[in-house]
Amino acid sequence: MSRVNVRVRPATEDDVTSLVALVQTIDTSTGPVSGKPLQDSTAEHLAGRFREILRQADRTLLIAADDDAGIVVGMLAARPDEVGAIDLTPVLHVTHLMVAPGHRRRGIGRSLLAAAVHLADDAGVEHVLATAAAGSREGNRYLARIGFAPLVVHRIAPTSTLRRSLGMTDVAGRMAMLRRARLARAQRAGFSSGRVVRGA
Repeated sequence: MSRVNVRVRPATEDDVTSLVALVQTIDTSTGPVSGKPLQDSTAEHLAGRFREILRQADRTLLIAADDDAGIVVGMLAARPDEVGAIDLTPVLHVTHLMVAPGHRRRGIGRSLLAAAVHLADDAGVEHVLATAAAGSREGNRYLARIGFAPLVVHRIAPTSTLRRSLGMTDVAGRMAMLRRARLARAQRAGFSSGRVVRGA
């Protein structure tokens, strides 16, 4: 497909409506761009989140704008971060790399990532870290093609699942039983010392 002329620039409050429209053209149910699915894809929620991101001094929201058509056709979010548990490596962490379905394979993702590289250079950071869901074959293949190598695998689990798998299912019940036992002992101690608690 032919390349399009887009301008990559930092997003402003005026772009929020266009950003919401962009996200709503993309299937985010599997979390292809951030590692987890969107819990609320309503326009009101998305607009609120974009405004919050724009207010955060340590985050940059870059957009690819097709000025001729007057639309936003791509975006990514970037923030300074560090990787490593002991020896920390500064990185520019890129998430939510999105390109509108009708504008893919035209170099827009590359333009957005090139702008992210400039951000990293300006910050004196030598590495860019990109997040994509493990199950997003397209996203991971794209990142691999342009030079991103696997670093670590993050796995996520609800605490309820871990309680079951670690044999912690009755922990809540045992804690409640211990609380009741302590309360009963305290009440018995109160009666034995002659204190009377009157109801209202």
